[in-house]
Amino acid sequence: MKKIITILALFTIVIHAADAYKKNQIACDSGDAEACNILGSLYDEGYDHIEARTYYAKACVGGNPDGCANLGKKYEPQAGTHKQYLKSVKLYQKACDAGSALGCAYLGSMYELANGVKKDFTKAIELYGRACEAGSALGCAYLGNMYEHGKGIKEDRVKAEDLYSKSCYGGSGLGCYDLGVMYYEAQSADDERSVVKSLFREACKLGEILGCKNYRLLNKE
Repeated sequence: MKKIITILALFTIVIHAADAYKKNQIACDSGDAEACNILGSLYDEGYDHIEARTYYAKACVGGNPDGCANLGKKYEPQAGTHKQYLKSVKLYQKACDAGSALGCAYLGSMYELANGVKKDFTKAIELYGRACEAGSALGCAYLGNMYEHGKGIKEDRVKAEDLYSKSCYGGSGLGCYDLGVMYYEAQSADDERSVVKSLFREACKLGEILGCKNYRLLNKE
């Protein structure tokens, strides 16, 4: 009986996913740039990166700022030369200027890491702050990291904790993971260990790989 319920649940998920693809495909073909961005995200989640990039590009051309931010992320190399990051930087700048909080967060990371631009912590903090205030959970996580480690700003672990919490509650796996690491390093009781495990588990659910790895490690302990 349990096996049948599981199969039915999986079948329902597949049907809903197919409906989402179809609905957004029709809307995108009709000129809805936001639907193109959503469609790109669906392909991204399905690991079809070629189709994802195609629809992010269509969204960006159609005037969707988040589409430009997502397209920039597809072009961003894991590790590359200054020149190889330039295309991503331009797309992030375009997205941020057009009001994409995600674009501002991504652009900030370019300044923090000196990818395609000169390293500038002050600029990174400004962009992360703008992104966080505009609703980017990722931007809040990035900003929290700057405060935690005193990069370009006075170290403030209380402020970092607040930003990580905001990020985690906002749906960022990185925020949950960073908050978990902070608590793990400061833990002094078993109840805090359970909180850390919960944060790593949530980070894992939200797609943060390090959250998954650390959750498994704590379970083994």
